[in-house]
Amino acid sequence: MNIKKYLDRIQVVKKEKLDYNYLAHLQKQHVLNVHFENMDILNKKPLSLSPDDLYEKIVLDHHGGVCYELNGLFYHLLKELGFQPYLMAGTVYAGNGAWALENGHLFIIVPLEDREYLVDVGFGGNCPRLPVPLSGEEVIDSDGLYRVKRDETQSLLYLQKKTDGEWETQYRFGTSSKKWNLENIHPICVLTETSPESKFNKVYFLSKVTEEGRITLIGNTLIIVKGRVKNKVKLEEHEIGKAVERYFQLKL
Repeated sequence: MNIKKYLDRIQVVKKEKLDYNYLAHLQKQHVLNVHFENMDILNKKPLSLSPDDLYEKIVLDHHGGVCYELNGLFYHLLKELGFQPYLMAGTVYAGNGAWALENGHLFIIVPLEDREYLVDVGFGGNCPRLPVPLSGEEVIDSDGLYRVKRDETQSLLYLQKKTDGEWETQYRFGTSSKKWNLENIHPICVLTETSPESKFNKVYFLSKVTEEGRITLIGNTLIIVKGRVKNKVKLEEHEIGKAVERYFQLKL
């Protein structure tokens, strides 16, 4: 993996000082320049989690990917730069008291300066731009607040986002010592690609973080968020391809 080319892809200059500000800059630049997209899954192209294949797809070919790909490759970049990240799996909250595939989401924890931070560049439309401390401290984003909250037993943690005055859970994860890596997450990745219950193999799911908000396409619904203003538009079939090209620089 060519570190300079990867940093060029996300428009970052390499620095020797590995502090919070540099980590935050790396995360924000990553989500601004590499979008979430499930085109390979929809096209029934099996995903490879090999770091070389991820590098080729995301850095050289300028595609995006899903959480396993985006956070998987970013994890390797952080390690190469000198951070000491580790991978963690979480379970996404599907709403109405239901949870999605157990441990179906891959993200990163970065220990830094006697603290630990949740770092996620692969959560689509609700992806935080900045590291979120596991201490519960709130982080201000352009379209809301983020925090990590522990449950009463201290055994589960929840990434939450506050918009319109209410905290909404994004996903939960445990405090176990299970070591996640791209090999043991791969079977879950395959389920995400193939399971009848997976939403990612049924409709377009693309999301791009911008300086002011986010642009997301789910099925035929285009959602554009600027600050606290959200607009939803239903697209006709012939408009979807144009939207994908315009906002995500991809062809169907």
